[in-house]
Amino acid sequence: MLRPGKQPGAFVTGPTTATQSAKPDIGFDAAAAVSAAVPAELDAFIDSKGDHSGIAVVDRTSGATVSVNAGRTFQTASIVKFDILATRLYQHQLSGKPLTSTEKSLAFRMITASDNNAASALFAMDGGAAGVTAANKVFGTRATHVASSWGRTQTTPDDQIRLLSAIMSPSGPITKANRDYVLSLMSRVEPDQRWGVPAAADSNTTNVYVKNGWDTMTAYAGLWGDNSIGRLIEPDHDWFVAVMSNYNRTDKAGHQLDGTLASLAVVGLRLQARLSATP
Repeated sequence: MLRPGKQPGAFVTGPTTATQSAKPDIGFDAAAAVSAAVPAELDAFIDSKGDHSGIAVVDRTSGATVSVNAGRTFQTASIVKFDILATRLYQHQLSGKPLTSTEKSLAFRMITASDNNAASALFAMDGGAAGVTAANKVFGTRATHVASSWGRTQTTPDDQIRLLSAIMSPSGPITKANRDYVLSLMSRVEPDQRWGVPAAADSNTTNVYVKNGWDTMTAYAGLWGDNSIGRLIEPDHDWFVAVMSNYNRTDKAGHQLDGTLASLAVVGLRLQARLSATP
């Protein structure tokens, strides 16, 4: 039953092979139960925090997904810097020229330190909102509206998963060399910016890539918006995660909220995968 105010389709989980078949030997499909429980747990947690957040997760290895409020629009703040860099790289691919040493220096500061001046410089080189929007058509985004003031760009968790998938996919529009370059920068963000997606890493996680965004925003009555996008690689999983929240009273609270959501989602899908693999 949907609670008042909830829209149909507010959360979904993607199918896995095991969740579509019963286990007649015990008469109970534990993996299917977990598949239903994960979005319900996320939804309850989000509601308990005021229903001001959304999350989308996909495991590229198995195809398993979970999302809650993933079609809701949020202001990007600095996660758009991932898009700005992807656009710059794609434009250089079209021209057949590599990034200049200046662009590489700007990209390093923009991603690892979230430097706003570096982002503004690269955004201008992209051709501003028009340039990033044109690249996003190639990247397959559907609900991202790039603003001339880049931090005010609007997007959804679902669209950030589309963007991550396009940039990280071997069959996508970005070359392997450029994918590796982006990942190398996302693996070296400053320690105080390793919140959100990294909270879902565990002892089996071999690689953590993240880009976060945070700011007080007039769109949120001066309260904080905190967003985290990234990728976690494990022996049996390749997670893309996008978690976004707004109306946070403090930046720290937003960091904790995003990290908890990322952890709940990925831990739940890990459990679902283990149960699916159990004879």
